[in-house]
Amino acid sequence: MTDMRLYQQLATDLGFAESKMIPKLFAYIADEDEAKFLLAASPPATIEEIAEKTGFPIDKTESMVDPLFKKGLLFKSKKPDAIRYYKVRHFIQFHDATVLTPGIDQEYLDLWKEFEATEQRAYQDLIKDHDFRQGMRVVPVNVTIESQNQVMAFEDVRQMVEDSNSIAVTDCSCRVIHGITDVPLEVCMQLNKAADYALERGTGRTLTKPEAIEMLKMCEEEGLVHCVENKFGLGHVICNCDNVGCGNWGHDRAYVKKFTAPSRFKARVESELCTSCETCVERCFFDAVSMEGQDGTALIDADKCMGCGICVPTCPGDAIVYEEIREKEFIPE
Repeated sequence: MTDMRLYQQLATDLGFAESKMIPKLFAYIADEDEAKFLLAASPPATIEEIAEKTGFPIDKTESMVDPLFKKGLLFKSKKPDAIRYYKVRHFIQFHDATVLTPGIDQEYLDLWKEFEATEQRAYQDLIKDHDFRQGMRVVPVNVTIESQNQVMAFEDVRQMVEDSNSIAVTDCSCRVIHGITDVPLEVCMQLNKAADYALERGTGRTLTKPEAIEMLKMCEEEGLVHCVENKFGLGHVICNCDNVGCGNWGHDRAYVKKFTAPSRFKARVESELCTSCETCVERCFFDAVSMEGQDGTALIDADKCMGCGICVPTCPGDAIVYEEIREKEFIPE
């Protein structure tokens, strides 16, 4: 009989002590010996240290590293004196890495759907009531349009690509779970260490910088929103998010700004140029655009606008403009 206490401890370590689904997800993807290995790999430990903690022979311990790494449950800390291994540390890491496991089957993805249907809202409500920094933030489109605003390097996806040493692209884990096929799937860009990790696991492929720029352009044309880590600096990922399955929106528009910070720009419509085509209404993820402007033209609700700019490239009358509403210092260190 499976010892679920091992998996409950792994879930607890992720902050999901009361969850019924997270232990099931761990149990599906890792056997009991692998669960014991993971629990021993906290704090980071060498093969010898993990073998001593678990009582496994060295050869068995060594043989477990690659499968756990491929499953997205084990990570490597390479130091001059030794390689140390550590278990998955947070929920997003667990979600994104395991879903992209090569050969993962539909039953595992269905467990994630069940988590979303039965438990995710309760955890979102718990987080929503606390004051904390959003993990991700929107950055404005600036590949297909030339912005007149002072877009800084840390909010410019083109500059992020240019500043990176290595780039890989993986499938979007959210779209993999939900089977979304009406927008591009392989558009989650990994930079530097994250790129190296994806390539080593076999979950991503290398992109050149020109290829990455072309992919960003395609994403903007498709109406996908760029999101990056909410910090000053390059970060490790450029998500290109859709309107249906994306976890950055919390699967509910009421959670959008709690989980993802807006850019420091807002869109505004110059009504005299608006043709009332409603393209901007169709492209906006955040229900920020209506046709309630002067003489039935488009009108943008500044409180709902996330400053992504995907409404700009397809406006036939060039009626939508960006306005800078906050100084660059709003980005946390």
